[in-house]
Amino acid sequence: MERKHYFLILGTVCLGLLVGSGVFALSGGQAEKFLVSKEAAPISLTPLEEAQKDYAGVAITYQFGNQSEILDGGRIVSWLRTDANGQVTFDPQQVRAFVKELADKYDTAYTPRTFHTSGGQDITISEGDYGWRIDQEKETAHLLDLLSQKQSTVCEPVYAQTAAVHGHQDWGTTYIEVSLKDQQLWLYKDGQCLLQSYLVSGNPTRKHGTPKGIYGLTYKTQNATLSGQGYDSKVKYWMPFNCNVGLHDAPWRSSFGGQIYKSNGSHGCLNLPPANAAKIYENVDKNTPVIVY
Repeated sequence: MERKHYFLILGTVCLGLLVGSGVFALSGGQAEKFLVSKEAAPISLTPLEEAQKDYAGVAITYQFGNQSEILDGGRIVSWLRTDANGQVTFDPQQVRAFVKELADKYDTAYTPRTFHTSGGQDITISEGDYGWRIDQEKETAHLLDLLSQKQSTVCEPVYAQTAAVHGHQDWGTTYIEVSLKDQQLWLYKDGQCLLQSYLVSGNPTRKHGTPKGIYGLTYKTQNATLSGQGYDSKVKYWMPFNCNVGLHDAPWRSSFGGQIYKSNGSHGCLNLPPANAAKIYENVDKNTPVIVY
């Protein structure tokens, strides 16, 4: 076979292979080149993977005064679960555990706190119900609602009760200080001492001692009648802070302070000279801290 016939046959065979493979097509006796493109098949994500993708960039920032706690996307994603019906949900136990972490760190009610007295001493007070306390059940529901929105946000938790300021010394700069040992009271407003007064507290020998601790005024009212076993007293200024224990004027007393409380003390209340009780009444409101030690 001559060389030119050999190359002609070889070229024909190659062209046939190219046409068969789809690289060339014959049109009007001519070979036309075209590209064969294959589109990549879309990646199918499961509902759980879709949710993980949605929440990866979400952050919820809790504000506690000048401090903050950030719930980031990494932790949020770790809470995602698929239930028996194939629905993507959050693990409620982990959500509750996070809220409890916030409460353990930032709640101040029922915790020991250091107080600097008017006498210049630093003392620790552990009793009393005053302070911040997160409502953990309501905050768990609140957090789940925030998560359902799939958006970053800044918020505060839902509180069962609040205090004047955030931090360890949460009573702020307006409060009533009571020294049972000295039988004295100090009224501070915005950091300034407005009043110093002697008083008569509960009689400890009859088991009527005034309870120690940090409390908030429950309310204040005028012209009240205080009743109990063996007494029925009318007072002009009544400011309770621990159930039926409170501050009030005691016009039936002629002297205050000293050791009177040990022999002729009250049933637990803090008895005050009428003029001083009036001044306190004018400068306090509901939840004003009362610090008794």
